Amino acid sequence: MPASEELLDLLRQTRAKSGEVYARACRVLPSGTVSRARILAPFPFYAARGYGSRLLDIDGNEYIDCAMEFGAQLLGHAHPVVVKAIQEAVEDGTGYGTPHVREVRLAELLVEAIPCASQVTFCNSGSEATLNALRVARAVTGKPGIAKFEGGYHGWYDAVLGSTGFDPQEAGPIADPSFVPLSIGMPAENLVHTFVLPFNHEAAFEKIRRLRDRLAVVLVEAIQGAGGAIPAERAFLHELRRVCTDTGVLLLVDEIITGFRLGRGGAQEYFGVQADLATYSKAIGAGLPLGVIAGTPEVMRVLGTTGDPIRDRREKVYFGGTFNGCVPATAAGIAVLTYLAEHPELYARLNAMGERIRAGLRAIAAEGDYPVTVVGEGSLFMLRFVRGEVRSVRDLAGENGPAYRQLFPRLAQHGVFVPTTHFGLISAAHTEADVDRILDAHRASLGELRRDGLI
Repeated sequence: MPASEELLDLLRQTRAKSGEVYARACRVLPSGTVSRARILAPFPFYAARGYGSRLLDIDGNEYIDCAMEFGAQLLGHAHPVVVKAIQEAVEDGTGYGTPHVREVRLAELLVEAIPCASQVTFCNSGSEATLNALRVARAVTGKPGIAKFEGGYHGWYDAVLGSTGFDPQEAGPIADPSFVPLSIGMPAENLVHTFVLPFNHEAAFEKIRRLRDRLAVVLVEAIQGAGGAIPAERAFLHELRRVCTDTGVLLLVDEIITGFRLGRGGAQEYFGVQADLATYSKAIGAGLPLGVIAGTPEVMRVLGTTGDPIRDRREKVYFGGTFNGCVPATAAGIAVLTYLAEHPELYARLNAMGERIRAGLRAIAAEGDYPVTVVGEGSLFMLRFVRGEVRSVRDLAGENGPAYRQLFPRLAQHGVFVPTTHFGLISAAHTEADVDRILDAHRASLGELRRDGLI
């Protein structure tokens, strides 16, 4: 029996209850989950509870969590200030259909912290935030075009759901990438205004200049998430800001992952680049559905109302939603942002632990002469099974896929959970001892991959 099958059998034994629930789930949920990102071989473990840096599954197995709900749990699972805020809020009700004070207070805290924010508004996810931000950008500029970077992920809607990875047969030349849809069911007419730019490549600037009369906005993640924790180069972001200003194209910094994680001012503060529009989610809501659109005065002026429905149709972007600014989510946001403001030292520690993990992984790779590269920035980290620098998803074209896919179940068996389609990250609840165990799990897993002839 191949060693990988032995591993899967061991995981089936140690997750027997999860296996039973997964069998039930497959009868009522496509592939047994509500998101592809939650699949883990041989089947996902089912969480019973989260506490601090740990997850406990229904079989009683404990994991050091390096998923942290894909970055949403910045303070750690079930942080006391968040739990208390949510409990107090829901005692007042979960929603009203009329404004409430918590949404005002959260907006004040966000405007105070976000570099580009003159005002903000709320929705329910990162995808909703970027989708609505594109409409705002088009209204401000009067132009229909949007540009995203190859490797970037900005949500599940048609206009941006593509070119998150690299398909050499369809992606086109490096200097002028084509849009490659990530899903069936996306009509071509929904994609005609989307353009793709090369990440960390100067050809992006010439393409923006060439399309300046068509482009309303350029979307960028300062650290690409779905691309695999690949950071933008600081000089590249600064030049992108300059080119967008010169061409009259708005710059949207997608801070769904980086917002309030790299620093209180997010990627804009960390990299020293100010956006025209920025979108947020994840860390602010601490696990509750909350999205944020922030922008400069010029941008945010197209939201709101004139008080006249006829004028609004001509002068204002429509924006609404039953659950926008829901009570428990805004309460959680206030708790998180207040805590971060009161503990500014958190960021130095968080980023230092992230660098310690990356440095440790580089040392392990060098010691074993493993064909891997370490990527990430701040508190994000990831191993990619290629040699050499990774500046964009194109540098992953020759990656050892079998070894990459087998890394994650091995880490889980060693008590460290990293999601298979994302990257690793840590929270304020992680400790130096956790870092040691994360590195030990990677060392053991790489050794097993070599033993089994996969690297």
